[in-house]
Amino acid sequence: MPGVFRGTKSLVVPDNWRSGVKSPCWYEPKLNLTYNDLAIHYGVGILPARPRKARDKAKAEQRVQAVQRWILAALRKRQFFSLAELNEAIAELRRS
Repeated sequence: MPGVFRGTKSLVVPDNWRSGVKSPCWYEPKLNLTYNDLAIHYGVGILPARPRKARDKAKAEQRVQAVQRWILAALRKRQFFSLAELNEAIAELRRS
């Protein structure tokens, strides 16, 4: 079922958070059963970042930061009175 969400990657590199990863390991991390089932359902591979290796997630975090700054810069002088109004403005930015 890959491609359920357009634009999603087939491999996700999350933190080694305790409720998602049973036992962190450099080579074969063991995922929580429910977390693993979620990944299988959405057709996504989960490869947790290696313990004490923050650079494993750097590219994804930089991309999120860039998009966040782009949206905030474009909308910084506007005032919104509802979440729906804000979401519509962000959707307009994405379409352009």
